Amino acid sequence: MKCYVPGPNVKVLGRTIHALARFGDELYLESLVDCIRLRTLNSAESAYAMVKFNKNFFSYFNHNYNSNSDTEGPRCKISMKSALNSFKSPAHMDKQVENLEIKLDIDQCKLIFQFKCKHGIIKTHYVSILDSKVTQAVYTKDLVPNRITSSQRILSEALGNFQSSDDQVTLEALSQSILLRNYIDDNIDLSKIIRTQINIKAEEFDSYTVGEETAVTFTMKEFKALLTFAEALSLPIQIQFETTGKPIVFIVHNGTTLEAHFVLATTKPDVSTQVSTQKTSIERNKRKDTSHLSESASKKPHLDDISKCLDEDSHLFNFVDIPNEVLSNNCDNSVIENNNLMDVKDCDDIPASPTSKTVIKSMFKRCFESTFDPRSIQSVVLADNSDGE
Repeated sequence: MKCYVPGPNVKVLGRTIHALARFGDELYLESLVDCIRLRTLNSAESAYAMVKFNKNFFSYFNHNYNSNSDTEGPRCKISMKSALNSFKSPAHMDKQVENLEIKLDIDQCKLIFQFKCKHGIIKTHYVSILDSKVTQAVYTKDLVPNRITSSQRILSEALGNFQSSDDQVTLEALSQSILLRNYIDDNIDLSKIIRTQINIKAEEFDSYTVGEETAVTFTMKEFKALLTFAEALSLPIQIQFETTGKPIVFIVHNGTTLEAHFVLATTKPDVSTQVSTQKTSIERNKRKDTSHLSESASKKPHLDDISKCLDEDSHLFNFVDIPNEVLSNNCDNSVIENNNLMDVKDCDDIPASPTSKTVIKSMFKRCFESTFDPRSIQSVVLADNSDGE
């Protein structure tokens, strides 16, 4: 197999490999007469992805380069890590790479990626082939009763409301809307988690056909990966599914060169059990809170008693109006007691005077000594008179 990918399409191929890397650890490549298929499968075998590139995606395509027969070309399996190392920074590949040559040589057990970059730079990556077999998933997408076509933006904005710790999401299809909510296991304490539910009306979708109302639960990680892939290519998403227990299929295609299928296994959400469990947990928490409050009430005064105490001590919190006559009398008394040292108008600025004899003794300690004789300092001048006097 040998083909050439033009520069703008190298970016699409790089984004495809990065999207498939979020599904599985191994990449399967299959060369057919009119296309190349890339497949992967996660370790739990609950998510499968397939991307098909038609002949017009390539500038040159030969599905069986080493043979002239019209049979199917070679197949191989490589490590996804090796493929990621060959397609680093896919967002800028269209500005750096002018052409990409892909060559599969089964005899040498090598898959060769040769990047012809600008300024004559050539980068060649030799990837070892792990196996010559491919995997195939069995699913139905043509006769399903439920078909929804949606813009990736609507679903991406809806998932933005979920927590990063949510592992699974439940999609419930109703006649006029769909509900998206995070799946909660029954063994988890509901008081420690956040329940999220998004209701999207049928008018928000490009097309909406629900022949059988049902609810399916699938993994969040792979769902986000396919939404990122559709967002990078600015393509809508077709959702096709039957009922719980059967796979849900997400299809992304542009009609001419590319078509991608993402198949996710579904499980029964058991909504009734979750709701009853949630109610039971809420009632249990209410009983716990009630018992806690009753115990606290026996140890602490009741709120009414506290309010009564505050009313009795209201003078601590309320201002008391004092008549002006009382204020004037108090000021006059204070002036008289201080020997008319200041006028009545300055009574607000008069500090409280010390009346304790202990304070007076500390200031005039020597005067209160029993051996003190005032006549001993009569002829001694302690301070000279000022000039004005």
